[in-house]
Amino acid sequence: MKSFKNRERTLLMTGRSGLVKRLLSVSSLILMTALPINGWSEGPGEVMEWSGSAGAINWSRGRVMAEGNGMGKRKGPSRLVAAQACRAATVDAQRNLLETVKGVRIEGETVVEDMILKSDIVKTKVSGVIRGATIKSREIFADEGACTVVMEMAMAGDFASGIFQNMPQSDQSSNYKPSILPSLQEMVGYGLNWLIKPAHASADDSAMQPWKAQINQLMKRLERLEKVVQAQAAGNQAKQKRSGDPTGLVIDARGTNFIPSLSPKVRKVRGGVMFPTRNRRQQQRQGELVSLFMKDLMLAQNHPRVGDRPLVLKGLKTWGKYRTEIVLGKSSAAELNDLIKKDFLADAGVIIVLD
Repeated sequence: MKSFKNRERTLLMTGRSGLVKRLLSVSSLILMTALPINGWSEGPGEVMEWSGSAGAINWSRGRVMAEGNGMGKRKGPSRLVAAQACRAATVDAQRNLLETVKGVRIEGETVVEDMILKSDIVKTKVSGVIRGATIKSREIFADEGACTVVMEMAMAGDFASGIFQNMPQSDQSSNYKPSILPSLQEMVGYGLNWLIKPAHASADDSAMQPWKAQINQLMKRLERLEKVVQAQAAGNQAKQKRSGDPTGLVIDARGTNFIPSLSPKVRKVRGGVMFPTRNRRQQQRQGELVSLFMKDLMLAQNHPRVGDRPLVLKGLKTWGKYRTEIVLGKSSAAELNDLIKKDFLADAGVIIVLD
């Protein structure tokens, strides 16, 4: 690998013809996709998507990586030349990282580049994240005054929050709720309004003050009661999880041509989006990745993200023409619906297995 890079840089520095340069560029790209370069190798079962001229998206780790190359001035101390080369390589890597990030799918046909073009806020956020990207590896070729740098950035955190906080909330079907019952406070409030307001609609406002004070006091007591009930329910759910409820979700999407995105969706055969739920949508806006992706089912089941007892559901097919939404069968959807009622997906890890 190193000898190949040395030969390439030597030929480029000697000013060979444009044809030679193009051939070297093509051979370098082929070699980069075939062999690990500076830690670019993907782990077992990981989903790596090559994007741009010198970048890749690792959907299993939620990372974006890019390589940059630079040359220093041939005059001066070797240490100074190496520093110049590495600065140039870092700038090149950041440029390639931006090119790669623009191709990251968000949902449907929307990619990051679309958001950058539409929103100056997103553009600023993305630029800031790339400037703060970490250098994963650096290789100095002192004899040639050259340097190669590999940089990477996380898709979770500032990058994801910058995207989702500025996305239009147009897909109402994503606000899936397994239950449509209003809260105790809402029911009592509706009843009191219906009983009291019509009877005193023409009364003086001062006559309503005692009623308002009593209603406010009652509503506060109901609010405290509801918090106690919710705390007890949360405790019961924690006990159920410890006693054998699933600790995570693995969706087997092999054979469906499903492709990864920042916001994959899970649907019922006849119905709306089950995942991400409203809570997970909010977590997305805070910078969380709702799902990771793997190529191996067994490795996915043993991934720390889904815990010790992951539930495995089989996807039937993709939904729509963009292949970023998966449809569950009737029995699988019913099983997931029951778990959503228990608030299972509020914090459970999700992994989708691809071909």
